Amino acid sequence: MNKKEYYIFVVMVFALLTLSYPVIAQDHSRFSHTIEYKIGGAISIDREIGQACTTGAVKRQTVRGYGEMTKRESIKIAQNIMTVDEISDWIVSDDALRGLSVITTINLCSRPMSTAITEYIDDDNIIEVGDIINPYHPLVVERKIAVSGLTRQLWATSIFTNPGNTGSYHSDFIAAYGPGPYEKIYGEQDRFGNTFFYDDKFLWEFDPQVNYINRDDRLLGYKRGMYYVGNFFNIEQFAHTTDGSLNRFISISSPFEHSILVEELGVVGSASVREAFDMHNLKRGRRAVTLAWYELF
Repeated sequence: MNKKEYYIFVVMVFALLTLSYPVIAQDHSRFSHTIEYKIGGAISIDREIGQACTTGAVKRQTVRGYGEMTKRESIKIAQNIMTVDEISDWIVSDDALRGLSVITTINLCSRPMSTAITEYIDDDNIIEVGDIINPYHPLVVERKIAVSGLTRQLWATSIFTNPGNTGSYHSDFIAAYGPGPYEKIYGEQDRFGNTFFYDDKFLWEFDPQVNYINRDDRLLGYKRGMYYVGNFFNIEQFAHTTDGSLNRFISISSPFEHSILVEELGVVGSASVREAFDMHNLKRGRRAVTLAWYELF
């Protein structure tokens, strides 16, 4: 192979790799923020990240009390998807006026398993009060039948550390909630009351040729646009205090997997909880934004 042939070969390989590399939809804007706090004394922080149904989730955090805290948080947001990585550690001195509390909540946009709270009967449907119904059912989307969610789609942690002790909250999560399947038809309203409609490339839809009993989001039954971000929530979390209190409230379900996770925990004294949770409802499209590190370049 001469130099000219080698050059052409390299260019062709590079072109093929570029085509196979994840491509970012130009319609997706980027929003990122990295911050590091090293603070001490009387601390008051109110921090909110995201907007549930346009970023997949919203995270709220409140810090109150006395202590010395090191906190580093990095966030990345694009349309319908958000990732947050936080490491917070603190110590409360023996002579502090009072302890330090850190309260964190993550509210998901992902719809929960639902039950009907009104009766509905027509030629094709007989639905009674209390029946479990898919929240994406046309009757629900068109508001012809009222439903109640079985869970609150909430992940909440509260840590209080007494004087003379230490505490930690570490969390790394990603949440995505792409539109579908009826937003294309019925549209949605933004906060100004304007109705907008989605392009097929950003939606998921049911495959009408597959019976709902046989649907499997990893194999068949769902159509996804090439830029559909997915529907999932994955989190790794560590909560700890040497003395104080730890309270947790988790209320999450998946209508795709017919699964529910509910937990209420309260501990006074020392506590440490380390966990990982994955909820994969629908996969993303092949060219969807992923918020991976290489997408920043």
